[in-house]
Amino acid sequence: MLSFVESISLAGDRAKQNDDACGFLGDRAWVLDGATDLHGAPLSHAASDASWLAHFANARLHAAEPQADMREIVRMASVWAAQAFAAASGNARFERWRSPISSLLMIEAKDGEVSGIDLGDSRMFALGADGVAHAVGGPATGREAETRAAAQQTDSEKPLLERTNTIEMLRRSRASLNQAGAHWTFGIDPNCADHARAWSFKLARPAHVLLMTDGFAALTDQYGAYDAAGLVHAALDKGLQELGRELRAIEAQDATGALHPRFKKSDDATALLMRLS
Repeated sequence: MLSFVESISLAGDRAKQNDDACGFLGDRAWVLDGATDLHGAPLSHAASDASWLAHFANARLHAAEPQADMREIVRMASVWAAQAFAAASGNARFERWRSPISSLLMIEAKDGEVSGIDLGDSRMFALGADGVAHAVGGPATGREAETRAAAQQTDSEKPLLERTNTIEMLRRSRASLNQAGAHWTFGIDPNCADHARAWSFKLARPAHVLLMTDGFAALTDQYGAYDAAGLVHAALDKGLQELGRELRAIEAQDATGALHPRFKKSDDATALLMRLS
């Protein structure tokens, strides 16, 4: 049985909306991370198209039938999102880079296994009663490529949309997603469901699983404060609120990104801790 322990969702900028979402229902749990808008006025007329998509998908995952296949849940969530976004935007035409996208990672505890699917760069660390740890999500190379690109910025002191070279590079990168031979995320193209990575493994019980958006997983993947097992242990020993404070302290001490190059001082950071018994 999958049981809720604790969750946290920190806005990267308290003056703006949080583009993350998370949820759980029965033996399923998930996290969503809307990709920051690279344009001005949102097409959806929400606070951001990223937030609109993440929270729309979150509602659809909560409404999914318990017996439904996870990949089919993702497909139908995308179908409904496409229809709703067309209505919200007045059937507006737009460039590929403006299409709303989100990372999505969902797990299911069933028949003695933990299985899951993911699109994008959210992460899940699991720790069994025997001390065996598992880490899924990524891709691992995505963080390295982003760090290299962020280190090349010459105007990082400006708001993101005012960094001409940076925003043009990010738009080109965004436009390359969700097509043949490319990296896929969740979005308003139902074909994304066919490209979701699937995985499964057994865990000695009682076990714990920690689902995270990349903003929270930065504690391990970017800042090196913990490894996978260590982060789950810390979540159990210290709690997610304390880990959130550690995360923001690291970022505050490196506000210019000199030590850890990045596009934003702080990203939205969401984590969901579940117990598997």
